[in-house]
This record gives sequence, structure tokens and C-alpha cells, in this order.
Amino acid sequence: MERERRIMILPSPPNSGSIGSVTKSIGIARALVKRGCKVCFVMGGSLGDFIRKQGFKVYEYQAPIPTGKEQTINNLVDFIEWTGMTDEEYIEQSIKAELAAIRDFKPDVIFAEARPTASISARIASIPTVMIASWPCNPEHPLNSKESGRSIRAYNNQLVKYNQKEINNLTELFYMRADVKLAPTLPELEPEMKNIEAIKFVGYILDIENDNSTLPNWYDNWLKLPQIFIYLSVSALSPVLYSEVITETFKDKPFRVICGCGYHYQLKSLPTNLPNVKFERYVSVPAIIKDTSLIIFHGGQDTMLTSLLHGVPSITIPGQHYERDYNSSKLAELGASKKLPVHAFRPTRLNSVIEEVMNGDYRFRCRELSQTLSKYGGTEQCVDIILSTACM
Repeated sequence: MERERRIMILPSPPNSGSIGSVTKSIGIARALVKRGCKVCFVMGGSLGDFIRKQGFKVYEYQAPIPTGKEQTINNLVDFIEWTGMTDEEYIEQSIKAELAAIRDFKPDVIFAEARPTASISARIASIPTVMIASWPCNPEHPLNSKESGRSIRAYNNQLVKYNQKEINNLTELFYMRADVKLAPTLPELEPEMKNIEAIKFVGYILDIENDNSTLPNWYDNWLKLPQIFIYLSVSALSPVLYSEVITETFKDKPFRVICGCGYHYQLKSLPTNLPNVKFERYVSVPAIIKDTSLIIFHGGQDTMLTSLLHGVPSITIPGQHYERDYNSSKLAELGASKKLPVHAFRPTRLNSVIEEVMNGDYRFRCRELSQTLSKYGGTEQCVDIILSTACM
């Protein structure tokens, strides 16, 4: 009888409010469980509680504390610093928590995304790793390569302590030391990734399970109007600003609008709803995507792939965030989305662009890209790769 394989998942740890890494990880976890695997997470804060509610074992972990500064994210090092992941005490405690979880759970393989300590902990414990890869997070990306030497001391202290090779750039720890690098994208979207060693394109890694039980109790009897889904994550638009603009834009308009607010660190309570505009912490996109005619989002990879997989056109507002700007530009080049600057996020401009996207050729191009994405193995291929790595 084949031994039960044990998979440890280490999603991106920031508690600033973004939930994309966690939701995709839950999709992988569900697929692994269906294959007879035992799965655990190492996560802290509200995201750890969110994972527990999905029925998974979670080892406690002290999440990094974001700086809270309003700043542009010009490269990956900016992001790592802004999220608090360069704090020396956090790094030390993170490695200790991960190692304690590894000793208790005894995983065969570790799956991780955007978590610098994962590379260190896994190497200490001699556990093979599968990690999410992207061009905006690559050390050779021009915006990252110029940051060589910045904020590396605390990580190098730990690397020296555990007899591992020191780094010259923080970005080296995101996935460059992984045994297998997964690119949840298409070569058309990230052509620079094609020459990365040990890279595997899987098209998408998403939680695509349609769980209607997670829908708000008002959803089934809601107004019968074309639906727009909005997710702006933690970006240049604060919850106060975007909720005011969304309310003003869509009040008395012939749309019903759902805005997923996530667990934004600035959002203490949800904005007030209108009959046709609803604000929720979390919305299961697979459960509502069949009803959705348009997505307005921040340019994040997971929402981008969701829109393409289901052939739904979009509007992106990436702000001054290098990764989201990259994604948004690629989508716009492919004719699947309309990219807007932050200053265009106002009622008159939004209404004009919504009409353009919904009545133009964007939906046709999205459906073409959906057919391309569907040819990749997606989350199931990701699971195949994780399980094959577990046998290394």
C-alpha cells in the first residue's frame, strides 16, 4: 500500500490584506486531499484563521508587521521591506516556526509562494521544494537587479548561521533556490520566463471549486442585473477612497456590483451597502464568475488568470506597483483588458471605460486566451508536479 504523502504549504505571509496567495494555496490543498494526501499550512493572523475555516490544519506563525507607509512599490525589494519581511526578529522567528512545524508534520515536500524564509527552512530540513515563479520576482528583472545588496544583512545572518550560501539580492530567496519552479501563467503573458532553469508553465493555479455555500445569503435573490466584480486588494487606492468612488459610480446604474475588500489592514469595518452595490470581506469568485460580465481589479496575477480562464474582460488599475503594472500592460497588449491610471478612478471615467470594454472586442480576445489557458494542466498539473517532487 502506497504511503500517505504529506505536503506542507507556506503561502505568502504578509498580513497587509491580500489573500490571493492563500486562496490559490487552498485550491491546491483541496486537490491534494482528493489525491489522498495529508496537507498542512504554516500561517498566522487573520489569514491563518481563514485557512482553518476551510478545514485545514494550520501551524501558528507570527505574521510580519507591515510598515503601513503609503509608498510606491517599484521592485520586489520594496515589497519585501514594506510588508515587514526584512525585520530581523521576524526572520528568525519565522524560520523557527517553520522548522518546528516541519519537525512535527514531517512533510515530503514544501510548496511555497513569496516567502523568503521557506528557502532557508526547507534547506535546513533537507525537504524538496516547489515554489511559484514569475518574471517580476526574478533577480534579473531590471527593476530588481539594481537593488543588489539592499536589506540583505538580516537574511545573510541566518544563512551563515545555518551554513547556507549568502545572497546578493533579496529576490534570490523567492524561488531561485527551489527544486522546481512553477510559472502559473502563459508564455504569452511572461515571455521572459521561458529560459529559466527548471521552470514549468502550468497556465494557472487557482481555487476553482464552485462552493455555493460560501455565498452571502442575499446573493440568490439579488437584483437581476448584469454583474460587475471588483477586487482592488491592497493598492494605491485606500478602502475609504475606493468605496466612495464605487458607491458614487454605480448608484442608480443598471449593474449589480460586488466588491471584495479582503482583509485590508486599513479596513476596520465594511462600507455601507446600496441595493445594487455590496461590499464583502471575501467572495468566492468561482461561485459568482458565471454571472459576471466584467472584472475591475488591481492587476494581480490570480485575478488576471481568473478573468482569462473564464473569458471575462477586465479593467485594471495597478497604481505604482511594478508587478501589477507588468501584468496590466501585458493584458492590455493582448487586447483582453483596459489599463487605467489611478487618477482615472473616478465615476465619469469609469462609466465611460466600462461601456467601452463591455461593448468592444475585449470579450472575444478573452475567450481566445481562455481556450489557450485551458490547454494547460492548471492546478491539477501543479499537484502532479508537487507529488512527483515528493518522490525525489
